[in-house]
Amino acid sequence: MSSGIMQRTNITDSAIPDSVTPHPAVNWVGLAPFLLALAWFWANISAVKWLLSSFVEIPTLYKIVIGFLIVALVVRSIGNSARPPGFSPNFVLRRYPLLLMLGAGICSIALQYIIDIKQVTVLLFILGTYGLCGLLVEQNFWQKNLPVAGLLACILPFNSQFNSGLGLPARVLTAQVVEQLLSLLHVGAISSYDIIVLENGIAHVDVPCSGIKTLLVGTLFLLAATWLEGRKLSLRWLAVGAANLLMLVSANVARVSVLVLVSEVFNQPNIAEIIHVPLGIVGLVCASFVTWLMLQGVPKFQPEKTSGISAKANSEILPNHPLAKPGIIAAVTVLAVIAQLSHVETSKMAIAPLRLPEYIKSESIPLNASEQKFFGNYPDTQTQKIRFVAGNLRGSMLTVASTSWQTYHAPELCFVASGVPVNRIEKKQLTPSVTARWLSLKNNQFSAAYWLQSAQLTTDNFMSRIGSDLTHKNHNWVLVSILFNSSLPAENPEVKEFAGNVYASVKQSLQGEMNENKTGI
Repeated sequence: MSSGIMQRTNITDSAIPDSVTPHPAVNWVGLAPFLLALAWFWANISAVKWLLSSFVEIPTLYKIVIGFLIVALVVRSIGNSARPPGFSPNFVLRRYPLLLMLGAGICSIALQYIIDIKQVTVLLFILGTYGLCGLLVEQNFWQKNLPVAGLLACILPFNSQFNSGLGLPARVLTAQVVEQLLSLLHVGAISSYDIIVLENGIAHVDVPCSGIKTLLVGTLFLLAATWLEGRKLSLRWLAVGAANLLMLVSANVARVSVLVLVSEVFNQPNIAEIIHVPLGIVGLVCASFVTWLMLQGVPKFQPEKTSGISAKANSEILPNHPLAKPGIIAAVTVLAVIAQLSHVETSKMAIAPLRLPEYIKSESIPLNASEQKFFGNYPDTQTQKIRFVAGNLRGSMLTVASTSWQTYHAPELCFVASGVPVNRIEKKQLTPSVTARWLSLKNNQFSAAYWLQSAQLTTDNFMSRIGSDLTHKNHNWVLVSILFNSSLPAENPEVKEFAGNVYASVKQSLQGEMNENKTGI
């Protein structure tokens, strides 16, 4: 009997070659992580390209910090573990890593559609990639070192291109908040772009005053302290992070306010120059110290137990569902397709050629060296610079047409950089349709005006221009900057007529381009 059973068993085993059953499972185990990673990097290909192209420009200090973090991570992990954490050949669908990966991917695509700031996209890509790693490594190791991923996500995107993207709106908002604070102190001031003009001077909210570097250093301190002290990332930790962010922003606004008061109101620019950096350091140190005190109330990380209630969050979700892993791969692939579709560019033509009335005699003049360098970074931007004569008015005009708010800069910054001081800026209603900024330059020897114009809206506020990208209601915009060769009042009838004609010409060009696009469709 036993020999018969053995015979049948041997016959059954020999009837199924070894090359039939194991290979599909082995192939799937090895192929699934590869397909998931491939779909993830495809979904974030623009962030990968931007990161690789900008990595060579990262300052040496940043490279040293990044290298130190990687070495510290490896050393600390080996020192605190009985064995080094290894990658699994098969990914495990864990709740928190999966939420981080999919959440970062969805937010990245949404933000690229709403307002494309590459640094934020890269930050989300790095966090999402760490979420992907959480499907392949031990859960305890992944949770413990999540702050390190945050450190790298904050450091890598912000290199030599630090103050593009987030720096511009941060400086604009800082200037406008300081303007409101000064108004509460009955100090007359008007903010434009990233400068503040008072009755007796001009204060430039420069790159260090944007607060982005302060926010970065303060955030890095919080993440580093969290990692070194082994604090657990939880809702309480998020509350500490929000408080840290608020304190850093408030400290920067207070610093700029003090600098403006000392430099312009009390007329002590030398003292303002001396206390510029110390004020920033004091604000950062105070905010970081208070953050550290608050961090002491956050529980420390405790390794998940292998049994009990705490193990549930650690366990695999949908462990026995045959379509769970293929479904995740398919979901990430769908994100990749959506990401590629969101990058499909519309017409690059931002404006049709500008045609001024015949009574305005004009001739084209070349851009100066600084203008060529600035606009050369944005090949889709169309610029037109002319010298004009219109009755008794003489001067020059620059129009900048683009589909991106990042291509614009305030004209007064050009004047200041060219050695032409700005004495006063006012908001003026030049025509019923044109609200513009009116500038008095070089001890009232010259006058200038500028506004931003789309097919549906005209504004003198750069934040309104940035906000239009959130709604996508006004895709094409033109910055109109006019410099008059003499001092003129904004109420001058010739000025109003000239501004009205320029406005009408720009509007006609924008509408002409819209009609051409409709005809092409």
